[in-house]
Amino acid sequence: MAHKVLVVDDELPVRDLLNDLLKRESYIVTVCPSGEEALELLKKDSFDVVLLDIKLPGISGLEVLKNIRDTNKGLAVIMITGFGYNEDLICKTKEFGCSGYIGKNMPVAQIITTFKQIVKGAKNEQ
Repeated sequence: MAHKVLVVDDELPVRDLLNDLLKRESYIVTVCPSGEEALELLKKDSFDVVLLDIKLPGISGLEVLKNIRDTNKGLAVIMITGFGYNEDLICKTKEFGCSGYIGKNMPVAQIITTFKQIVKGAKNEQ
C-alpha cells in the first residue's frame, strides 16, 4: 500500500517538485501552502508522512510540528529546510520530534533517497 504524504510549503515550485517526485515513486500526495491549511487537512484525513517547511507565513513549521506532536506522536514529520538555516531552529525541531530533514538545495535523486530512508527509519521506530 502506498504511503499518503502531506507536503506543506509556501513556495509553489517546491510543492510542485515534491509532488511530482513523490507521485513518480507511487506515493499518494496532498499539497498545501500553509501551516493553517496543513492542520485542517490533518484533522480531516490521515497521512503516513508530513513534509513540512520550517519557514512558513502565519503559523510556522515549528508550531505545526508542535501541534502534530501534541495530537499524533507517531506521525513521521520530515522538515524541509532552505539553504543557510540557523542551527538553533534545527535543534528546536529535533526537540519537538521531527523525523529528519530534506534540504531544498539537495539534488533530486538525493531528495528521494533521503525521504525513503527517513520514512523507513520512522516506521521502524513505531
